[in-house]
Amino acid sequence: MERVLVSRQPIYRADLSELGYELLFRNSDEDVASFSDGDEATADVIVNTFMEIGLDELVGRHPAFINFDRNLILGSYVECLPRERVVVEILETIKPDATLVKKLHDLRTMGYRIALDDFVCTDPHYPLLDVANFVKFDLMAADWASLESSVNAVRNYPVQVIAEKVETYEQFSQCREMGFDYFQGYFFCRPQLMEGRRLPVSRLVTIRLVAKLNNPDVEVSELELAISQDVSLTYKLLRFINSAIFSLQRTVTSIRHAITLLGQEHIRQWASLILFSAFEGKSRETVVTGAVRARMCEHLGKALGLPNPERLFLVGLFSVLESILGQPMQQIVASLPLSSEIVDALLDQRGKLGAVLRCVLEYERRNWERARAAVNLDEKTIGEAYRKSVRWTLNTLNCFLSNREVHVAS
Repeated sequence: MERVLVSRQPIYRADLSELGYELLFRNSDEDVASFSDGDEATADVIVNTFMEIGLDELVGRHPAFINFDRNLILGSYVECLPRERVVVEILETIKPDATLVKKLHDLRTMGYRIALDDFVCTDPHYPLLDVANFVKFDLMAADWASLESSVNAVRNYPVQVIAEKVETYEQFSQCREMGFDYFQGYFFCRPQLMEGRRLPVSRLVTIRLVAKLNNPDVEVSELELAISQDVSLTYKLLRFINSAIFSLQRTVTSIRHAITLLGQEHIRQWASLILFSAFEGKSRETVVTGAVRARMCEHLGKALGLPNPERLFLVGLFSVLESILGQPMQQIVASLPLSSEIVDALLDQRGKLGAVLRCVLEYERRNWERARAAVNLDEKTIGEAYRKSVRWTLNTLNCFLSNREVHVAS
């Protein structure tokens, strides 16, 4: 498991209540950002925030200020994030051409809030001021006279101003007298390093998924198959839905349901962000176990005539998460928008879904009688479900399973 980091720094009101948090890229315990590609750094922050650590764990119910460069803005990656939870912070290095300004106008119309970072007011009609909600001024970048002039100039626009790098009480007091609305800096709080663990995903599976998503005629069933090949992708998809879109207001019963809720465009953005960020390969054994369990659970659900047997695919697939994440299942399911039936099955093997999972686990252990008793199916039906699942796994995951033998129970 790879350690992942995001640094957060609060932004305060004059009464020292919190407005929100700026989220910052970090790749070490040092309190500095070291990266060569701004898009990768932003993608890393988004993936770590929404799919690994969790938005609520990082900022509570406050908005998250996230830095964006030109490519991710024009690539519509902002739209896959919740407009009520995110402030799009425009880096000072971005050139405000007509294409970018129009895109930001569109985002503003959708309800996204825009912040201009390290703003230098060289022109009172600076085009980005028309789309901004917040303007941030770096106290270290100008003298007090220039700063006051710039603040007065932007007051002609409906924006709120934030003082950055406030390091002393005197600076805070002077900024407050100057009319700043919000304050950020070491005087209040140094950036706090927040830590999580990244569930690695297969680069090849993700690339194939992104390729499919670029086909406008792709079927939902194709996307379902592509995502279901990787337990890590499925886990991140549900974390993303829970953290970014629905925030536990809905439950998800299958991968197909998740795709339908998000829509193809948001799925494409989500998968591309994962591809942007760093990730590694993972254990073949875990891939095989999760895939076989998932497919076998689904086959048994069909044999039993259970409604929506695709729910059982999630049950089987997620049954390996405890070993992958190194966390108790109770903690894992609490971070995912799963139905109570799926949760009961994963935690205690309760209910009809839990009985199917118990059958699969007992069959793995060669406890034939217990496997049959769990679902009241004959050994032939259960054995055939297992063999079909192994064949499906070999066919769909053959890029990972070269030179590997899989035992098929007789």
